[in-house]
Amino acid sequence: MVSYSLSENAYLKIFFHAAKHPHLPVNGVLLGRRASDVVVIEDVIPLLHHWTSLSPMMEIGLDLAKGYAEAQEMALVGYYQASERLDDTALAPVGERVAQKIRDQFNDAVAFVIDGDKLGTGDPALLPYLPQPSTSFWRPCIAPSPAFTTGSIFLLDKADSPMRAISLVRDHNLHEKFGDFDDHLEDSQTSSLLTTMTIATAFKGTLVHCPTLGQLEVLEDHILLVDHQGFISYVGPAGSEASKEFLARINTPITTIPSGSFLLPTFCDLHLHAPQFLFQGTGLHLPLMQWLDEYAFKSEESLDNRPELAKAVYVRLAERLRDAGTGAVLLFGTINTTANLILAEAMQTIGIRALVGKLSMDISSRPSYVESSALSSIHSAEEFIDGCRDLVSSYEPHRRLVEPVITPRFVPTCSDELLRGLGKLACDKGVRIQSHLAEAHEVVQWVLSERHKDDIDVFDNFDLLTEKTVQAHCTFLDTDMLSRMAGSCSAVAHCPLSNSYFSEKPFPLREALDLGVPVGLGTDIAGGYSIDIMNSMRQAVAISRIRDGTRKLSGDGRSLAIDWKDALYLATRGGATALGLSCGVFQADAPFDAQCIELYKESDKGVGALDFFEPQSGITLGVLEKWWCIGDERNRRGIWIQGQRLDVKNGPERA
Repeated sequence: MVSYSLSENAYLKIFFHAAKHPHLPVNGVLLGRRASDVVVIEDVIPLLHHWTSLSPMMEIGLDLAKGYAEAQEMALVGYYQASERLDDTALAPVGERVAQKIRDQFNDAVAFVIDGDKLGTGDPALLPYLPQPSTSFWRPCIAPSPAFTTGSIFLLDKADSPMRAISLVRDHNLHEKFGDFDDHLEDSQTSSLLTTMTIATAFKGTLVHCPTLGQLEVLEDHILLVDHQGFISYVGPAGSEASKEFLARINTPITTIPSGSFLLPTFCDLHLHAPQFLFQGTGLHLPLMQWLDEYAFKSEESLDNRPELAKAVYVRLAERLRDAGTGAVLLFGTINTTANLILAEAMQTIGIRALVGKLSMDISSRPSYVESSALSSIHSAEEFIDGCRDLVSSYEPHRRLVEPVITPRFVPTCSDELLRGLGKLACDKGVRIQSHLAEAHEVVQWVLSERHKDDIDVFDNFDLLTEKTVQAHCTFLDTDMLSRMAGSCSAVAHCPLSNSYFSEKPFPLREALDLGVPVGLGTDIAGGYSIDIMNSMRQAVAISRIRDGTRKLSGDGRSLAIDWKDALYLATRGGATALGLSCGVFQADAPFDAQCIELYKESDKGVGALDFFEPQSGITLGVLEKWWCIGDERNRRGIWIQGQRLDVKNGPERA
């Protein structure tokens, strides 16, 4: 295992940087080289002390730091940051992104978060973060020996460096003379050059998003800038001094959003069976297990046996998702690795973020559609994970839109041996997990009869109920079970339409949200017949209102309803959070995944199903609710994923 040695020079600079700006977010990069099994961190370059989420400055600072390191025959080997709050030791999203960018060039990269509460106490006050295997996620390093103590893989070259730093700050005020890259940005010529070089797209107009549950923001007359990697660099009111400064400097044409239109984050679909798109809208008169036998298994098997049909179905599916405004989707595939790679390639090519799951099932009612053994199924799942990652390995990291997912179909089709192996594989490979949980009464009873426990216990026992898990349906979970979901940070894909067909109970959505369970929406093609998440939003609200009506009749005083704004959050930011994605919101460093929605062309001429009989001005909550209720594809004028426009419809004009 590699270890890390931090020189006194590097430590002092980190300390000075944080001490000079104690209530501001600061960050910088680590310079060094690897010697045998030790990464020697010899120096640091302090970057920013205020705009840590301003990507254009960050990217140029990184480029300059890289050039300097190479000139000194070193490399960028890591990243450090301190947060605005002294007690905040989380690696910020921008920090994770920078650290991963460094890791792409130096595999043993490390990140340090400064513990503000401990800084100046004599403790090194550095919390190390390391990347999770085969992923872009970074987590605190958990080891038997705390960092910078005997037995740790993290060492200070000089053990008394923290005390020396305290003395140099307290007695000599050396931190006051310390400068970073931010200090040079007052040079307007330099700042202008940096901005011009890094802004790829600029928008001006109204933005609508839901940063948190229950919060809908209509940001009128705002500027949004996107960098060349497709990340949002800046969001702010057009009339602000910062926006005026940016607009004066960039050469990029400004795309103006008309007054009757707005930008909205793309939708997230947390549950969709890709091969079942083949028979979407048929067979819904049957109970679940019979429907699986007569429709689902047959369609999946046919696509496994006919690659050309699989390609046609999956390309069309990707196009339909794009047209419906869905930018991210969690997909169930089939049991065949080749067919699932065709699915992954279709999504990557069209430009949809897709988490693709190769089904694992060593038990089936259909003899011709089942994997031969648990061992064979586990091997096939691992083969798909590697193949899916290879499929996108030639793309730059920010352009890799597809990732593999461990996918046991549900407990009745998976032996204990298979589930145990999949839990271990998910941990070893660092991949997400999806399945079906407590979906229908007959399934719940079958599991109790055959396994003598609830299926939530089965998943939990085999390490398949984690912060990377999304479970579909969950209609038969009681309050204690929902609390377990919240405790494990496992998410729920709420599929209101298919629940109406195949479950005897509605999902307790309000209760789940109140308990802190991450929830997003799923179309559940083909158990649900509509691929449009807008219909899932409407159905979620309608079912919650029916549940609340029953509650009122029973005399319970706590509302079970959600409103349209809650549903819009679930379809955007809520779904993205459940998938571990940073999209779904308009803020610096989030991917620019957006759709342009047009409500009216002139003051009273509605688009699509929208009719207005009085002149309209701007985007109000009233017209947003009208669109939410009756809008459709005709209102969608453009869609972007990671800054790339996907469609050919007429969009807003550039200035």
